[in-house]
Amino acid sequence: MEIYIAFVEPQFTGNIGFMARTMANFGFEKLILVAPPNIDDDAFRFSKHARHIVENAIIMENFDSLRKFLDVCIATSGVSTESAKKFKRIALTPEELADKTKTMRGKIGIVFGRENYGLYNSEIERCDLLVTIPTSPAYPIMNVTHAAAIILYEIFKRDFEKNEMPMAEGFELDLLNTKFSEILKRIDFPEHKRKNTEVMFRRIMGRATLTKWEFHSMMGVMKRILYFLKNES
Repeated sequence: MEIYIAFVEPQFTGNIGFMARTMANFGFEKLILVAPPNIDDDAFRFSKHARHIVENAIIMENFDSLRKFLDVCIATSGVSTESAKKFKRIALTPEELADKTKTMRGKIGIVFGRENYGLYNSEIERCDLLVTIPTSPAYPIMNVTHAAAIILYEIFKRDFEKNEMPMAEGFELDLLNTKFSEILKRIDFPEHKRKNTEVMFRRIMGRATLTKWEFHSMMGVMKRILYFLKNES
């Protein structure tokens, strides 16, 4: 498992430095910057002894490139919900996320958004999991690097126990999502509900952290369903 910290469209280079410093505090080394400003002296000055993290940061042009690079994409947001009908905004706490990372495999990305806005809804929809930090409803939005410190601390303090059972990889989860979409089309699921249902399924699969065996079992079921539907039509 490789954990990457992604900072999407940071506005201030000083915050890039602060993010690198926060990562170093908790043993994280892999930083991805999506469409950042030109790296200047502020980025290195505020990074202190984490200068190497800024120097070795992976630069990506857009969110699409980030999503393709990662096997598991974890969005962060200051806005959540407890309503089951608003599943796009049902989030894990940092503690719950830390527990789940113990069973994850591949390239795992914890994605932080813009200082003034965070991640767009369209970006959150494309992520496999959502995490938020419980805060006072009077002022729920945290500084991005402060939020990163809390989330990374929770992951850091967990002892990563090796799980001998191989886990499903990103491309396999994509196959499941594709088969699920095919099933929705075959059963003439209402077009206006299809996108939300596909996002909901992606989130459920992300939270489940499927093993390889579970992936193959689910793929077998979905293939049988599609076979049956094709022969019935």
